[in-house]
Amino acid sequence: NIGLELAAQPTVLFLDEPTSGLDSTASLAIVASLKRLTSLGMTSIMVVHQPRFSVFTLFDDVLLLGKGGSTVYLGSSEGAKHYFEACGFECPPNENAADWFMDVIAGEVRNVRLPHFKPAMLVGMWREHESDVVARGHTLCEDFGRELDEAEERALLAGRLRDEWQSIDVNSNGTVEAMELKMLLQKCSKVNASDEVVTDLMERMAGRGAMRVTKDQFLDFMYSLSGDLARHAAAEAEGHHMNPVQETNAFSIDEEGPESSMESNIKPADSKLSSRRLQNVSTVPLDPHAALRRETPSAVVQYRILLLRALIQWWRLNRQRALFLGALVFGAIVLAILDGTILDLAVHDIYCLNNLHTSFAILFSIFCLQVFGTNRPGFWRESSSGMSITAYFLSKVSVNAFDILLQAYLFSAVYLLIRQPKMPFWLFFLPFVLTAFAASGWGFFISTIVPPRHGPFMVSLVVFICCALLGNPASLRTFLDGGFTEVLVGIFSISRWGVEMNHDTCRETFDIPPSSVFGHSDYFAAGHWYSAAISLLLIGLALRAAAFLGLKFMHRDKQV
Repeated sequence: NIGLELAAQPTVLFLDEPTSGLDSTASLAIVASLKRLTSLGMTSIMVVHQPRFSVFTLFDDVLLLGKGGSTVYLGSSEGAKHYFEACGFECPPNENAADWFMDVIAGEVRNVRLPHFKPAMLVGMWREHESDVVARGHTLCEDFGRELDEAEERALLAGRLRDEWQSIDVNSNGTVEAMELKMLLQKCSKVNASDEVVTDLMERMAGRGAMRVTKDQFLDFMYSLSGDLARHAAAEAEGHHMNPVQETNAFSIDEEGPESSMESNIKPADSKLSSRRLQNVSTVPLDPHAALRRETPSAVVQYRILLLRALIQWWRLNRQRALFLGALVFGAIVLAILDGTILDLAVHDIYCLNNLHTSFAILFSIFCLQVFGTNRPGFWRESSSGMSITAYFLSKVSVNAFDILLQAYLFSAVYLLIRQPKMPFWLFFLPFVLTAFAASGWGFFISTIVPPRHGPFMVSLVVFICCALLGNPASLRTFLDGGFTEVLVGIFSISRWGVEMNHDTCRETFDIPPSSVFGHSDYFAAGHWYSAAISLLLIGLALRAAAFLGLKFMHRDKQV
């Protein structure tokens, strides 16, 4: 989609057959629009097949490739025909030169100088004559493609008007009346035009006292405006500045009607009506490109825009999310049956809880890889065009909060539904929310530093080490010795804190003695449950900060 790519304000735009499937008029309109964008500093590079010659000559430079992808011509579009004719090929009269070039390259055209000509010779011809082409000026940046002529400009404007006429002619009577013109002005300028301005425009288009404007009169007036804008741009390029009176006079009318209105001049003192017109009719800006130059919005504004986009993208992933939720429910069912029926473990058993938190952390961290791991080329392109990385990161993380709550709720609810322990659900549910918060940080971070194809393996390995090994209840008595290993486990192990939160809740609910596995872990002097909750929050925040740095500083060579 060309419009979608232009929204990113690229400096170079690559297009693959943008005119394929379009008629000749639509193709001309597309290429003409891209031609105008070059005046704003954007370079368009495209591959086209069988363009009409009027489209072909709009290109500043063309590259023609022979068999095997070898260059047979590189230079201005208007110099291509001269080059091939100089090489001994004759273009028949009234032949589309663009099609003729393809015939020459395919070997379908006879060479009057080389009776035994073969297409492979074109490569040697170009290498032999390349310096001559450069010397004649038929090379890059020496001879630019032509501009649209008046007939083409008018045809394009007429086609656009035909497409939009229904929205202009509201009552569908074939003409534009004063009320319809007023509505059009309000729609285009977001300003309510006065009746005097509307009447003035009606007279400019159809003559004094006109009550309606036909499509042809409307087209004539719009086309004359494009000419005036071109003259303003030319005057600016030459260093001439027009005063407001001169700018307004370019659109004035006299007693003879609309045909002479573009050449007449009204002095400010001609009449009271003239002075009022000078006040009401806005002048044309000296810089015709001023309205096209946009300022990058602030990070706050971008956050609102990106948050809405992230919500839409989140909703579109419902099918993929449904598959993952199915796998999550299946895992909760298997663990509930295994713990309650086969192994006959209590809900508050620390080994049972460690298996739950480890399984859930691995599954959810894999799910979170897609938050920053997908569409990385799109992110690199947008960030290089002014998108705030902070706003992008916060919008993605904000939307991910829905998945944290949804999946933690579903996993813990299914497990408790099968096990049926006599305890409040929210006390069992909250530790899994914080486990999901911390595990998602690993998914975010790893997705910013490793290729997407390696993400699932890497995050599974890291979370398994942090939860199943460092958080293993059989090893915690050894790790939590007050030394370096206790610091290491406290920083990296998610299940170590999640299990303690669940166990502390079950201890009060089922009146069981505290476990000696966790030792004296009330590091924040707020109780074991709150200390564990704070630790999980800090782990999740630290990993999010690392993910943000990875998003900002990794792959900087691609953010250009």
